[in-house]
Amino acid sequence: QMVNVDGSLFLALRNRGRDKIINQSDLEGGIYDLTLAKKFGVLDAEASGLLNWSTLYITGASFWEIDWGQAAYYFSQVAPNVPNLRDGSGLTASERYRTSLFNYAKLLAQSKRWCDAATQLEVALSMGSDPEMQQAYAELAQRCANQQAPQSENPEPTKSP
Repeated sequence: QMVNVDGSLFLALRNRGRDKIINQSDLEGGIYDLTLAKKFGVLDAEASGLLNWSTLYITGASFWEIDWGQAAYYFSQVAPNVPNLRDGSGLTASERYRTSLFNYAKLLAQSKRWCDAATQLEVALSMGSDPEMQQAYAELAQRCANQQAPQSENPEPTKSP
């Protein structure tokens, strides 16, 4: 009765993987179970999505505090689709996305890329207000506006030495 056994294994692994990801915040364990389930059958859309989103979440988390731009990139894919996905840290994909955008904006500001930094903060603020982010955004938006202001066409003449 190989077909029945394979079917039972598939369902058990699929459901256990789903439960680990959604209820236990054990992304690695859930990914492992879902990957094993794929050996016994084709995953449905929910399980396949959880496998993909969990993988992207872990990849984004691997850049945490190392490369804020990459962290923001990966969490930008996860947060809109499964905002409450979380790992053992308890941080949701949305929280990680906002934090990575804020820290990436700080790095861009240090490089005097005011407009790029303001854009990152604008996205972060669209997910919820935060006084510190709002203050930083106002400052960066002003610097961006100053940077983009047209230069005077008639500069002041300088005295010759």
